[in-house]
Amino acid sequence: MLGAHYVRKSLFFIRSFFPLQLLFGHLKYNLFATSFWILLFLIVSDNLGFHYGIPFLFYSPEYNGEIGIVSFGLLGFAFGGFTAAFNTYSYMKMGNKYPFLATLSRPFLLFSLNNAIIPLVFNCFFIYRFSIFQLTEEFATSAEVYKYVFSYLVGFTLFIVLTILYFFPVNRNVFKLLGEVISVDEEENSGSFMHNKIDWSHYFSYQKDRIYIYLFSIYRIRKSRSIKHYDKELLKSVLSKTKINSSFFEIVTIIAFIVLGLLRDTPLFEVPAAMSFVTLLTIILMLFSALRSWVGYWSNVIFIGVLLVMNHMSLNTDFFQYKSYAYGLNYAPEKAIPFNIESISELNLSAKEVNGAKKSYEQTLNHWKQQTGQQAPKMIFILTSGGGSRSALWTFSVLQQVETRLKGELFKHVHLISGASGGMLGAAYYRGLVLKDRTLHTQTSSKEKYTKNMSKDLLNKLIFSAYSNDIFYRMKFNKYGNTYTKDRGYAFEQQLHSNTEHVLDVPLGAYKQPEKNAVIPTMIFTPTIIDNGRRLLISSQNLSFLCQPKNTLKGITNSHEYVDFQSFFESNVPDSLRFGTVLRMNATFPFVLPMVSLPTKPSVHIMDAGLRDNYGTKVMIDFIYSMRDWIKRNTSGVIVLQIRDTKRMLRGDIVRNVSMMQKFTLPFGNMYDNFPKTQDFDQEQLMNVALQNMGFPVNYISFNLLEEQKKRISLSWHLTSQEKARVKKAFYSRGNKYAMYELTRLLRIR
Repeated sequence: MLGAHYVRKSLFFIRSFFPLQLLFGHLKYNLFATSFWILLFLIVSDNLGFHYGIPFLFYSPEYNGEIGIVSFGLLGFAFGGFTAAFNTYSYMKMGNKYPFLATLSRPFLLFSLNNAIIPLVFNCFFIYRFSIFQLTEEFATSAEVYKYVFSYLVGFTLFIVLTILYFFPVNRNVFKLLGEVISVDEEENSGSFMHNKIDWSHYFSYQKDRIYIYLFSIYRIRKSRSIKHYDKELLKSVLSKTKINSSFFEIVTIIAFIVLGLLRDTPLFEVPAAMSFVTLLTIILMLFSALRSWVGYWSNVIFIGVLLVMNHMSLNTDFFQYKSYAYGLNYAPEKAIPFNIESISELNLSAKEVNGAKKSYEQTLNHWKQQTGQQAPKMIFILTSGGGSRSALWTFSVLQQVETRLKGELFKHVHLISGASGGMLGAAYYRGLVLKDRTLHTQTSSKEKYTKNMSKDLLNKLIFSAYSNDIFYRMKFNKYGNTYTKDRGYAFEQQLHSNTEHVLDVPLGAYKQPEKNAVIPTMIFTPTIIDNGRRLLISSQNLSFLCQPKNTLKGITNSHEYVDFQSFFESNVPDSLRFGTVLRMNATFPFVLPMVSLPTKPSVHIMDAGLRDNYGTKVMIDFIYSMRDWIKRNTSGVIVLQIRDTKRMLRGDIVRNVSMMQKFTLPFGNMYDNFPKTQDFDQEQLMNVALQNMGFPVNYISFNLLEEQKKRISLSWHLTSQEKARVKKAFYSRGNKYAMYELTRLLRIR
């Protein structure tokens, strides 16, 4: 009997304890808001976005380039705002299912207190996770971690206090509306209710007038009143007034976030990336909550309808055309070029255009040979892989280390650099420093401070712009003789130039003569034209000779894969294109950076070069094929120097058993996971077949950042201190030491 008594009490507690009932209610009625918490739990448990370093943005928030109490305080403030939005949306969604709330003195505040299970569990788990991360990955001391935790809690509490200060005076219950004064002592003691004898069926039967035990404060619990004798319309009126007050609070908060977006160019408002992400979730919740408070269950229908109308208008009018511009290009309507197979093939088949470009480029080759000071020098082609900041830092570090060890001989032999995404960013920065040194007759490119510049965060400003500006309003500005809009692509470029001390803040044409005279190597960028899969060849030089159809087999139609930027956009002032935009176009990872719209009819869009070739291999082979006669006459062979973020064959790369659910996702997930490997297989075969019978030796050397499956560095525009240390250490691996030895031997440098 004693056991049955405890079971009965437990069942009653589960059924009547309001915080638990709210938890069950979220699963039953409020999956939309609950899914946001699930998303955050997945992120901070390393089960979502780990490969891309998304959890690290939460564990290690940066503010103005530093991880400290301010950055953690801001993140705590953001989570406080999200918790308030969650409580508000939940109250809108489920408040009417618990009508006893209208009889409480502060309905919304007490609802929020009883709704604290999910936020409380999340915060405890998150604090534990970021504390461990700071100790192991950012090398923080225990004292620093305690400060971070305290700062986070202060930020979180601050927003909650602001919420309380707003809702405390405006919250009303049914008694205040009736003008009655009810003493707290009139409420029945919850303890006596726990000892009432109740039939077993009571625990499982549905009761409209259920009695709940709720948290009255952090330390006290109360039993709810019966609502049988209250007018239903009066109860609804109390809940409706609270909803109106909540929606007003939400609208003011959203406007405040939009105003912050207008101030995004001020360093003070460049908040941590994780804060921006949480704020975006907060805005989404608040918008849905405000919409629901006014139109009720029609909110979903209205939301879908608005999206369909916006999509229709974007297709048939100029409204909602969220274009991202190539800064520096002329977008005047009369300058728009028809983009079709006829216009492309006309240029690619123009003998005058192709022959003129090839003859001009052979002069560049002659200048390159002359500056080497050798009769038959080795020609080096650098191919660098995509991979965000890790590739940018790795490529820069390798070039800096190799140039130092070869005593300045590397860039004398390098003629061409190609690749994708972050790798090209690192190569461009190092090349820019070399040009600066050769112009000013200095030797600064080997300084450690430039390596640190390359490792700085590029994500905070980008994500802040995404939620504060791209969603609501994109500001216009006049520059370079044209009108453009500011978006997260613009923010990315501005942050890049700030990090690199504006070395790359020049137009593309600024490199025309230095490349022509072989003062610096030629760089070829190959972003993907996402509309039809072709590739845009961007360089300061005319590359029409690479677009010329090869001698194809009989019956095979040439598809004109390449479009030369200089010749195709001749009327749009191609040399005025900002070099930062070129780097961005070549590194436009889906959704992270916006697709760039080009001034064509119809407008075509540009994305990451890695979609087609993550290593720059194919354009290098086409270049060697086009210039094979010159290379054979004037050099002693070619060295293909590949700087990769991941080795072709990783140690520890094994095939694992899959679960039943994984079998459903395996075909799609593995298509993406194996995408780089597929490119490797294809390009390995292409190099073996295409470069064997050129009439001159071709040697391949590879510097690899990651050589083992278990040693991962996130694919992101943000790196942790531990990841930066791993990149620095990677140059001294056994494989990379051998690559350095081979390069030195081939160049015959002692």
